[in-house]
Amino acid sequence: MNEMTAQARTVVRRRIPIDDGRWVTIRPIERSDASGLSDFYARLSPESRRMRFLGSGPPPDGDLLRAFAQDAEGFVGILSERGPRDGAVAAHASVQSVGDGKAEIAFAVADELQGRGIGRQLMSMALELAQARGLRTATATLLAENVPMRRLVQRANRSIVADHLDAGVEEITLSLVPAA
Repeated sequence: MNEMTAQARTVVRRRIPIDDGRWVTIRPIERSDASGLSDFYARLSPESRRMRFLGSGPPPDGDLLRAFAQDAEGFVGILSERGPRDGAVAAHASVQSVGDGKAEIAFAVADELQGRGIGRQLMSMALELAQARGLRTATATLLAENVPMRRLVQRANRSIVADHLDAGVEEITLSLVPAA
């Protein structure tokens, strides 16, 4: 178990009501989530995958999905409902330490569940984890047209220390250092 895994386990699970009898439980990612992540990204619309991975193309390959699950850096949202999708991955947050006190964060939420507060909870938990690990900044890279993601980052209750736009791709960096 790496340091990020141990710290992710200390983050409390959060349960988010969706509608009548359905909710999503956000928890640290586990190795066993690789196949669920594969199904999740395959179910995302091409547009949602384009927003998440900054370009069009097929769902991510098995190597990337195994890396997400084996490194255990991040969170998954597990759907609870009566029906065939009970227990399915419905959201994913990736938190990657990139050295020098910095993290990269990225998110995806099932198309039909977007706009219900899941992304806000993923953002909060990802930033808490990165801060607990002693990282000083977290950067989200997004397509400039991804207004919902920009709003999510801007409303994360953290200071924006950098915001760069180049060729339609925006990088927003948040401070994880508590204000003095």
